[in-house]
Amino acid sequence: MNLPKTDKNLYLFNTLTKKIEKFIPIDDNVKIYTCGPTVYRDAHIGNMRTYILADILKKTLQHIGYQVTHVKNITDVGHMRQEMLDEGEDKIIAAAIKEGKSASDIAKDYTEKFFIDENALNINKADYHPKATQHISEMLSMIDRLINSKMAYISNQNVYFEIKKFREYGKLSGNISNLSTLNNNEESDPNKRNPNDFAIWKSTNENRELIWESQFGKGFPGWHIECSAMAHKYLGEQFDIHTGGVDNIFPHHEGEIAQSESTFGKKHVNYWVHGQHLLSEGIKMSKSKQNEYLISDISKRSIDPLAFRYLCLMTSYRTKLNFTFSALKSAQKGLNKLRHIYWINKNSNDAINIDKVKMWSDQADKALMNNLNTSKVLSILWQSTKSDLNKSEICNLFEYIDDVLSLDFNKYYLNQNKFELPNDEYEARKKNRILKNFDQSDKVRSKSINSNNIKYYDFSNGDYRVKKISNYEKTNSEHTISGSSELKSNLSIKDEYDISICLILDEYTNDFERCINSITDNIPKNFSYEIQIAINGTQADKKKIIINKYKHKKNIFFTHIDPICGAGSVRNIMIKKSLGKYIFMVDTSIEIKGDIFKVIIDDLNNMKIGLVGPYGLKTNDLHHFHEISEKKEFVDAIQLYLLAFRREIISNTGMFRENFRFYRNLDIDFSFQIKNANLKLLSNPNLKIKRHTHSIWENTHPKTRDELSKDNYKRFLQKWKNYKHLLNKYK
Repeated sequence: MNLPKTDKNLYLFNTLTKKIEKFIPIDDNVKIYTCGPTVYRDAHIGNMRTYILADILKKTLQHIGYQVTHVKNITDVGHMRQEMLDEGEDKIIAAAIKEGKSASDIAKDYTEKFFIDENALNINKADYHPKATQHISEMLSMIDRLINSKMAYISNQNVYFEIKKFREYGKLSGNISNLSTLNNNEESDPNKRNPNDFAIWKSTNENRELIWESQFGKGFPGWHIECSAMAHKYLGEQFDIHTGGVDNIFPHHEGEIAQSESTFGKKHVNYWVHGQHLLSEGIKMSKSKQNEYLISDISKRSIDPLAFRYLCLMTSYRTKLNFTFSALKSAQKGLNKLRHIYWINKNSNDAINIDKVKMWSDQADKALMNNLNTSKVLSILWQSTKSDLNKSEICNLFEYIDDVLSLDFNKYYLNQNKFELPNDEYEARKKNRILKNFDQSDKVRSKSINSNNIKYYDFSNGDYRVKKISNYEKTNSEHTISGSSELKSNLSIKDEYDISICLILDEYTNDFERCINSITDNIPKNFSYEIQIAINGTQADKKKIIINKYKHKKNIFFTHIDPICGAGSVRNIMIKKSLGKYIFMVDTSIEIKGDIFKVIIDDLNNMKIGLVGPYGLKTNDLHHFHEISEKKEFVDAIQLYLLAFRREIISNTGMFRENFRFYRNLDIDFSFQIKNANLKLLSNPNLKIKRHTHSIWENTHPKTRDELSKDNYKRFLQKWKNYKHLLNKYK
């Protein structure tokens, strides 16, 4: 049954005007341009959040009766983007070429992967997917017009847009008077008249595959001119909506506006709609931080990619969304439950009162019209399931709004009903249930569950239904966690051991074995202890060997983590699981050579001391930390190689900060948390230990470890820069 649609009063936040405005289209065919993928790399889930936004917008417009023409470009001239060079993507291209692939082969492969990912997220294909390489003539034509109008100039066979001649440059980003700081990602180029001018054509004599002839010489187009030219070809000189991520606002979309409005003499786009960043564990996604995920990373963990869509719908597109696999798993549970509600209510014989349903559908539409408030729409769906709507009315509402949400309620209903019990078996079990012969009815159920992967839902009247269970509804046979939030904390439980020793098992299993053996050899026999081992980023074969070797040893407990947790999170997992009065965090680069435990515990019995370890740091200004290794003394930080504390202090000091994914500088941050609770830090360099090579540090590329260390240090300073009163407090 089709419900009547709501009115067309759609309101959108327009980045250009910095306010929510009523959407007034140029005509009934709404024209949308979306900045598409750069196909020399995978599109990560942060990119896909932006494309989900464009999809929701398009489907909302269609939902209320508009025709839509949607263009999403394919950027297959990637080497012009400075970020590509900064992130080392040119090396990926070079490696692929060595394998016999051309640049076009690479672009084709990643384009196909992108469409597979979009399909997995129920993102409808755009009407046009123009490729930059196929529109060079349009770009050159536009460049000619800009040169002729003196908005662009030729310099040493390169062409640059002269931004000072476009008086409104900066109107989208709102930073017109601060361009020098904003444009710092442009390459230093002596050919420019002004450092802030941007290239729209770059000439080169290098041996590149993607080079085109032009009146200026051989070269390739700039990033911004690609979108301006393709948008003009498919949507005209002016169109309704341009979407993208907030990182596109400057300089890319600012450049588009300048080029297009200078060329055609009219407003380029009426409404600019930008999606906020998707953070990963509180920080920007990055391969080097091991927190950049793809749709394939979700699928291979038996999580429905549409759970990610559901997660995105739960938050306003204008709000930063912090992605974690723990949150994704919760989203999967929520989505499963909504689908189950639809399944259990579907095909009811209840009559539909269209007016009752419309009261709810109007609420959902009103939320959509209010700047695509999908989180409100989901809330309305949940509320409807507890309302006076009958089964048929609930399903009717779900089907109505799923035109936009695209969570596949009906598709999963059909999949879940692919299995059907033979009629005689169905009737026999029903009869047994009515007669309360539950032993007999359970035998039938057990047989079907084991052989067909189905689940039974019994009703009080003796009837029942069976549902085919998808992989997304199964429980993983090996329990893994994806973050500390999935664990119930033991911090409020009384101590069960004298000592909890926390170790991380990673790829460097030789280090791990040396460390754990040195621990078990040197723990005093009169101490009770547990060893908490977090298995984090270990290959399956190595993990299996270690588990089999140590699982039968006394009080060794394993926690399986997938995907890899960051340095702060993995330590919090171990803290939450610990039940020792004293917690020892030991890096596997450490080899214990004697009884260090009694010595450290004696020091920790001084209630004024919060943290003890062999490798202390001192600083006078928070900028230069020096390792102290001569005598036992109070310090400003204890290094993470080995540190120990009383478990009871964590409720006052707080745990490790989880936006520190790399371990470097996490120790000084944690140390300052301890000091801020008025506790001392004691360094004891006389402990009987040996420090071996730190394998993670040595096997991380110097540039990468330098970048990650600097990022963490910035995080430390952001929080503690005004806490110099904590320095040398006890000297």
